[in-house]
Amino acid sequence: MSELVKHQINVTRRNILKEVEGISSEVLSTIPAGFNNNIHWQVGHVLVTGELFFFPGQKNLPAEFIENFRNGSKPADWSGEVPSLEAIIEKLQEQQERINALPEEAFAQQLEKPFIGNNTSGELAAFGAFHESLHFGQIHILKRLIETTLATEAK
Repeated sequence: MSELVKHQINVTRRNILKEVEGISSEVLSTIPAGFNNNIHWQVGHVLVTGELFFFPGQKNLPAEFIENFRNGSKPADWSGEVPSLEAIIEKLQEQQERINALPEEAFAQQLEKPFIGNNTSGELAAFGAFHESLHFGQIHILKRLIETTLATEAK
């Protein structure tokens, strides 16, 4: 199971990084009407929730990452210094290396208490891979929507 989960994370991460490669700051920071978040938040959220799903209880990220990208947060609430996309990408790559280094037995560990219906670290990791794929879809559709809107407005 662990190899399948790692493979899914690797595929999804590669797609996320490809999607945001060379993205303009305007596209990165735009929040379309009807949405609460932008692409910057989506990518940061993938990082923060990756820690929750693969390294529960560990504190591998600085507080400003958690505060700005945790569940329920949104750019409208941001104050102070927000981690840059470059900093997030660096942490995502480091996190991916840590995920790939997890031994098989780490996925068999029972959680202290069930979390989102998951009882083992492996179940939680599989949910994390699913969750990350959902956010890749959000990033993809937001980018397409924003770029199309900007192109239409420029005409």
